[in-house]
Amino acid sequence: MDALSHLLADVRIRQAVFVRTRLGPTGQLRVSEAGQPSFHLVTQGRVWLDPMDGSAPVLLEAGDVAFIPRGSAHRLCGQDNLQQLMPPIDVRPHWQAHGVQAGPVDAMPPGSLEVVGRTLSGAFQIEGVTSAWLWGGLPPWLTLQWGAKGVPQWLMIGLTYLEQELSRDRPARQAIIDRLGDVLFIQSLRSYLVADGARGPSGWLMGLKDSMVSRVLGAMHRHPAHPWTLAELASEGCVSRTVLAERFSQLLGVPPLTYLTSHRMHLAARRLRDGRQGVAEVAQQVGYQSSAAFAQAFKREMGCSPRDWRAKAQAEVGDGQGSSSTRMITSS
Repeated sequence: MDALSHLLADVRIRQAVFVRTRLGPTGQLRVSEAGQPSFHLVTQGRVWLDPMDGSAPVLLEAGDVAFIPRGSAHRLCGQDNLQQLMPPIDVRPHWQAHGVQAGPVDAMPPGSLEVVGRTLSGAFQIEGVTSAWLWGGLPPWLTLQWGAKGVPQWLMIGLTYLEQELSRDRPARQAIIDRLGDVLFIQSLRSYLVADGARGPSGWLMGLKDSMVSRVLGAMHRHPAHPWTLAELASEGCVSRTVLAERFSQLLGVPPLTYLTSHRMHLAARRLRDGRQGVAEVAQQVGYQSSAAFAQAFKREMGCSPRDWRAKAQAEVGDGQGSSSTRMITSS
């Protein structure tokens, strides 16, 4: 299994919600800061993404995708002259109130029928990883723009299937929408990863773009319990220890063994949350023969003891916060 597959093996989309939108020439759709990932698939025409971070608006054409991993505020506009736009329509209340709805959210002047762009806009929650680890390796926003290459087949197939599910109220619709969300999310990351010129903050995504660091990450994720040394990891990357330490720290922001400890603790956190294994057993699965040493490392990384973490996670599930039901939107 390749490194990206290992990194995302436990990632699951939950509570995915979608709305169809239409924008007129002066329309704007705003997404207030939601604290959870959101995305926009342009299904017809063109729209402009304004990240609202001082960056210039980005033109998105049919088939292009905008992904806002950390849920920061942004808007879609019918033109790039932001001074000539009508008051914004906030998309998030439509997610909250309706989830999947039949009618589009319109951002057009009263009485106008001119549509310059249509999107399928959604938000979701992630299970299987901690948000700080996952989103820390991604930029605040990213786009997939196909240009002359044309819209890839995987996206056309995914959108067709998704549109079918949105159009009919059938059993297990939410489960299927969530699974389609898994595919679209992971495929989008893969497309961004292999794109020329893709840039991001220090983290796992930039590490995967480097073949040597990717091999080292794959080794750590395949065998997290192995008592890795820097020399062994350097051998996996076919470089010296010095080269590994320098390049790994440059791309991921931390030394290799620091990353390994962090990965082990996040892996342990997921297994503790599941509640089927004891603390000592989980400790051994992530490379610790001593439960006391494991508990100390876990508290340094996660801020509480393994038992407290498990109790908190199980209490959240009992309160419904960890449920995979079709509940609309909660803050993450």
